[in-house]
Amino acid sequence: MAVLKLSGPAPLLRGIRPISWAPTSIDLIEVSWLTPFDVVGIASLRARLAAEGQPPTLVPPQTPAVREYATAVGLIEGAGDRPAPRGLALELLQLPTADAWDDLLGEIVPDFVSGLPDRFGTRGLDVLSELIDNAGTHGSSPAGTFVCAQCYDGGCGLPAGLWLGVADAGLGIPGHLRLNPRYAEIDRDEELIRLARRPWVTGTRDRRGWGLVAVFEGAAGGTDGDILIHSGGGEGVFRVRPEGRPYARYSARTPRLPGTWVHVRLGA
Repeated sequence: MAVLKLSGPAPLLRGIRPISWAPTSIDLIEVSWLTPFDVVGIASLRARLAAEGQPPTLVPPQTPAVREYATAVGLIEGAGDRPAPRGLALELLQLPTADAWDDLLGEIVPDFVSGLPDRFGTRGLDVLSELIDNAGTHGSSPAGTFVCAQCYDGGCGLPAGLWLGVADAGLGIPGHLRLNPRYAEIDRDEELIRLARRPWVTGTRDRRGWGLVAVFEGAAGGTDGDILIHSGGGEGVFRVRPEGRPYARYSARTPRLPGTWVHVRLGA
């Protein structure tokens, strides 16, 4: 029995390295905090395995507050309705296609924008929409795309800002770029994640490739921001700021992640 055991605060965001991304059980008993990145990653992984006929069981967190959050956000099932957690900007959504986000905009936008501080509303919506569009480009799969958003004021010990999580179980950024003959011979996934930040770098011959550029520009629109991109066998970790080049670190990751998971923190 393959168990993916998560523990502590923000386990997936901290960069846990499981033996396999195909567990029969996901154990959250010892998790002490969940971020949107953790929520969408767990949901995407479960949906992908369910689509393959091997849905893993989910063992809920033992800490009451964490279990209540996971229930309220929609990650685990619970009895009865629970109030939305403080700062929750967008509960867990599963989008079968990128067009599904467009169909929901009229329903979501008013509450999403009005429920956030002015400095986050429109910018957060723009960044989230770009991430979802990117996932629709390189991440189409039976599992769809998962999104979640949370606003932290810094009082919980986490950096203040709007935290966005988007995850899919599709081809992934490296696999998508290799569809373009220009990048087909690049072996290192982390190098392809680095290239994906450049304008016009895309897996197609079309004039595309501005999605991640817009995400980085949006994340740098406040005081500072953080971005994590985990896709295939590569990862990019970034600290962005209004002026100057972002700090960037690229690394190889094993085992290979099915799809792409992205965390963005928009600073104030």
